[in-house]
Amino acid sequence: MSEGPDAVELMLSMHSDRFDADDERWITQELDLLADLARETGGVRRESIPATGDKGAVEAVILALGSAQAFTAAVQCWKAWLSRDRTRRIEVAWTIDGRRERIVVQGTAVDDATFAKLAQAIQVREGDQ
Repeated sequence: MSEGPDAVELMLSMHSDRFDADDERWITQELDLLADLARETGGVRRESIPATGDKGAVEAVILALGSAQAFTAAVQCWKAWLSRDRTRRIEVAWTIDGRRERIVVQGTAVDDATFAKLAQAIQVREGDQ
């Protein structure tokens, strides 16, 4: 399991230029990614979070990464999923020292450099603990 007191939590949001968010084909593709992440990292969960500017809550996908190996496994899952359809993108958000940071990884630009900012942020946070 990757969850625990030292885990870095990332909020994931998947998008497609080809499918609407409620299209069954898209929902199946999202679920496939989440199943892969759960199998490889063990730290995927869904949470209700307050909606910005609205009453109520939205469902968020949280990925808890407790080790460098879990991060590497997540990156491999993201790369494989994005490479199957170049119209896909994943928004990865995290909070460090009260600041929310995010990157958007496009299916058209999947390489190791794309994940450098996220890897650096995780190392900083792990180093603080």
